[in-house]
Order: sequence, then structure tokens, then C-alpha cells
Amino acid sequence: MAEVIGLTGQTGAGKSTVRELFKAKGAAVIDADAVSHDIVDNDLSCLTDIVEHFSCIVLNDKGKLNRKALGRIVFSDPKKLAVLNKIMFPYIVSAIKGKVTAYEHAGAQMIVIDGATLIESGCSKMCSVLISVTAEEETRLTRIIHRDGISKRDAVRRVSAQHPEEFYIEASDYVIKNNGTPGDLEREAERVLDEIEGKAKSALTEDKA
Repeated sequence: MAEVIGLTGQTGAGKSTVRELFKAKGAAVIDADAVSHDIVDNDLSCLTDIVEHFSCIVLNDKGKLNRKALGRIVFSDPKKLAVLNKIMFPYIVSAIKGKVTAYEHAGAQMIVIDGATLIESGCSKMCSVLISVTAEEETRLTRIIHRDGISKRDAVRRVSAQHPEEFYIEASDYVIKNNGTPGDLEREAERVLDEIEGKAKSALTEDKA
């Protein structure tokens, strides 16, 4: 059975960087955001559900989801974000379960699920360990603006729509603070991964004894 690690935290904190560091160490990775994009791009029933609740203004001229338009709607209204999550979460959870099973059948020893809403969606229940990545708000805003090409106003909406740092700290087994250099982040990620692997090996030894 593979060790399934949940990786979550605030948007712009650096989860994807930590995910890639773990991947370089041999972990199989599942990007929940990529899974979500694949679902709305290829699952007509999901896209139909979204349009029924938010109207055709969330579609582009090719009939695909306009993520920026949808983002402006849901990140400015917690109730609308909750509606979107209620639509999306069942699709996402089902798809991720399938990917975890496929990786296990392929012989993966460690699987990392990276998702901003890992806890809220219930995907964290698949994980034996939960890691949160956090960072200072101004740092996250700068990263989001650069990464997604959005205005500071829209970036602030996204940040404000998420839980405070304490939510992730309380829910997690490990917290990686990403306020320093890339080298600092890499060293901290490696420390956490080494500790997780060490505990897994100890547990395996005890089971065999």
C-alpha cells in the first residue's frame, strides 16, 4: 500500500514547488487543480451543471469555461464559491480516487495529492499524512498576480476567499513556511519528506516484527 501524502495550503504559498520537489524524490504526484481543469474541459455534465448555476457568461466564445470570468464571480461571493465547490468536489474526488488506485496498481510507494481545497473536498481522508504550505500574504499576492496574470484586486479576492493560516496549521501533520529563499524551501521540504519516509519505514519494520 502506498503512502498517500496530502499537500495543501493557501493559494500562492508554493504548493506546486513543493510538489515538484517531492516528485523529483520519486513520489507519484496528482495535481488536483489540473484534475479540475480536465474535468471542466472534458466532462460535459460538469460544465452543464456549472452553466446552469452561473449562466452562459462563464463560457468563452468556443463554449469552454472562462475561468477568469467564473473566478470574478465566485471569489467575490462566498455563497457562490460554496455552490461551485458543491458542484465540483464530487467530480474531483472521484477522479483523484481513480488516479490513486492506478498509481497503487502501478507499484507507487508514495503518492502526493496537491490541492488547495484538499480538506474541504474530503480528499484529505485518502491521505495518511497532511502537509500545509503557507506564506505571508503580500508574498502570495505577488506570486498570484505573476502566475495567473490577474489584477491585484482579483488576487486579493482569491486570497480573502481562503481560510486563514491557522486553519491549515491546525489540520496538518506538518507545516512548511515558504517566506525565505527557494533553497530554504527545498531544505525544509526535504526535511519533512525524510521524516515521513523514516516513520513509514519504522512502521513497516514494526509490522514485520
